[in-house]
Amino acid sequence: MLILNRTRTQLVLLVFLSVHFHPSLAQSGLLFPVKPGVANTLAGTMGELRSSHFHTGIDIRTGGQEGLDILAADDGYIFRISVNPGGYGNALYIKHPNGHTTVYAHLKSFRKDIADYVRKEQYAKKKFKLNVFPNGTVFKVKRGDFIAFSGNSGSSGGPHLHFDVRNRNQDLLNPLHYGFEEVTDIRPPLAKDLALVTSTINSRVNGEFGRIEIPFEYNKNNYFIKDTINAVGRIGLELYAYDRMNNTRFKTGINKIEVRVNNKIHLITTIDTWPFSKGRQFYTYTNYEALVNDSKRYHKLYIDKGNALDFYSLPTDKGYLSVKKGSIYSVSISLTDSYGNKSKVHFVIKGSKESKPSKNTLRSNPWRIDGHTLTYKIGEQDTLVFYNNGKRMEQTPAYVKRGRSIYLWDLAKSIPDAVTINGEVNPMPIKAYVPAGLAYKFYSSVADIQFAKNTLFSDLYFAFESKKDTISGVEIITIGNSNIPLNKNYTVNFKPSKHIGNKRIWAVYGVWGKNSSFVGGKWTGNQIGFRSRSFGSYTLLADSIPPTIKPLILNKDEMVFKISDNLSGIAKITMRINGEWVLMNYDPKKSLIWAEKPNPSYSFKGKIELTLKDNMGNEAVHSTNLK
Repeated sequence: MLILNRTRTQLVLLVFLSVHFHPSLAQSGLLFPVKPGVANTLAGTMGELRSSHFHTGIDIRTGGQEGLDILAADDGYIFRISVNPGGYGNALYIKHPNGHTTVYAHLKSFRKDIADYVRKEQYAKKKFKLNVFPNGTVFKVKRGDFIAFSGNSGSSGGPHLHFDVRNRNQDLLNPLHYGFEEVTDIRPPLAKDLALVTSTINSRVNGEFGRIEIPFEYNKNNYFIKDTINAVGRIGLELYAYDRMNNTRFKTGINKIEVRVNNKIHLITTIDTWPFSKGRQFYTYTNYEALVNDSKRYHKLYIDKGNALDFYSLPTDKGYLSVKKGSIYSVSISLTDSYGNKSKVHFVIKGSKESKPSKNTLRSNPWRIDGHTLTYKIGEQDTLVFYNNGKRMEQTPAYVKRGRSIYLWDLAKSIPDAVTINGEVNPMPIKAYVPAGLAYKFYSSVADIQFAKNTLFSDLYFAFESKKDTISGVEIITIGNSNIPLNKNYTVNFKPSKHIGNKRIWAVYGVWGKNSSFVGGKWTGNQIGFRSRSFGSYTLLADSIPPTIKPLILNKDEMVFKISDNLSGIAKITMRINGEWVLMNYDPKKSLIWAEKPNPSYSFKGKIELTLKDNMGNEAVHSTNLK
């Protein structure tokens, strides 16, 4: 009897320990790839709105350190290995028997046999950046096998493991649906601001046209706007909200948003899976202008033009709210994270044009375009006159608010030639209306611009301006509006009026304020062609200064250098010892390069020659002899 009780006790204890200390091992899902069975926290979740994309997986924190063991989440084989100074950095891709893929990114280094394979490929190809696809017999792995060390490589902003799950079609899946007990979360999402957007020229919110932001008040996971919102016409709702998990300060993702109007479902948004190829659709989901100008990541609770995402169900009028004068609309929005934690938002809209104080997000620039409506915002005592087809078009303000007169012009009917403000002529920068799905070509004495089909997410009123830089005398061309995102590249043939002598050192740069970024371009005669996927301002700058090289460590076993470039950026790094190519690893975040031996017995001895080239071909060479 005593033996039986003892055996039962041991059995119960064994089961308890296996589940308590290794919960992921006890599940039929995936193994947590960092310290399975040990409590952890996340710095990012699936569907989180980042600065340029939906976050595709989870970011597993590593305590601010590098070098933790990374384990295979399930049986399979490594089918892809990537090494990149940006992006995912060092990354492994494992194919599993069910056809799914798990991705492990920002690694410090690979397991020795994988690292040896990678180094051999780098030496064979004579380059650091690598993307290789071993066959299924080279690196077979079992669930829980050690595959790499955690790190901070690529575009990572701090040590962590980025972990993706994808199905056989490369659709992204939510890793938190695999029941990782290492991560707990009982905190509901947070709601910060509501934005209401007028979508037609006759729509108003609190007596105004445009985009109005209103902050929420809070009480026990319920967010509300105390005052009734006055509105009329077709209105879009946007929500600035995010999640925060237990024991972490990071803003993470909200997976489900349900909008009800007068207790009827109006729109449901679920961000749990999407094709990897549709990642750029992020720009149609969030308000890009608010992201760029205020770093606020709003969820659009309407389906904007060009949005091809499959996040939505049961939408009424694509999520837009048609507000009729005299009617009352009780709106409730529920927010749910991956762990089922919920918050609720509530506000009331009354169908009325009455004016109320609110924060209109019109910028200080006197004109802007919202949909098909051109808005001019000037002083109440100022005068404005439109000119259309050479004719003077007198117009009264649509309304006056806070000492400003607001003029609205329906661009769907015509595009004005110019506007005079207090008698001063302002040429209209809008050159044409461009439908989203069509190709378009624009010609001028300064630049020819071409859009291919589907370059635009939505219809565009194309604007173009040029002016000369007061110092260089070269034109600065402003193409479109930098607050409008693009789906594809467009091409530009830039025709500067200033004679450019040594064209080898001149290239196109994007400019904003005192900052610039290298774009490049190819000269044909006195014209230079380039491609871009961003609207904004561009000019020509000259770079004749070579990169700089500073040795930090030089001996037979280790070589480390600090490198930099003043303008166009590092393009090529070549190390040769006694004429033979040697692998140099590169970390752009630290501006460091370091040599890696082809084999352990190799010594860095003899004539060493390190050559750096920037994007304009300027070259720097560091030579020495190591004994």
